[in-house]
Amino acid sequence: MEINEEKRKKFMESAGKRVNNVMHDIQILEPMARSSVYDFTKEDVEQMFSAMQSTLDSVKEEFNKRFEEKARQERKTFSFGAVIEDNKQEENLATSSVE
Repeated sequence: MEINEEKRKKFMESAGKRVNNVMHDIQILEPMARSSVYDFTKEDVEQMFSAMQSTLDSVKEEFNKRFEEKARQERKTFSFGAVIEDNKQEENLATSSVE
């Protein structure tokens, strides 16, 4: 995959700022853990971190889709009796039916 340097520079600037903002927002949760002003349970903490982790996993998955060549190249086609999921299976089916 060829990289467009202008787009990469734009990504680096925007992503850097956004990641720093997210890290800051996460870090400001920490004083709440040591404060006597708040009361919370272990379940509360698990729910908070589970929600954050779920969102992080979802966003990471979106970024990783770009690198999953197989997913982009894979296409479904119709054939009587089967749905063919990739070109190799389609070619195998075509050659076996010719024989």
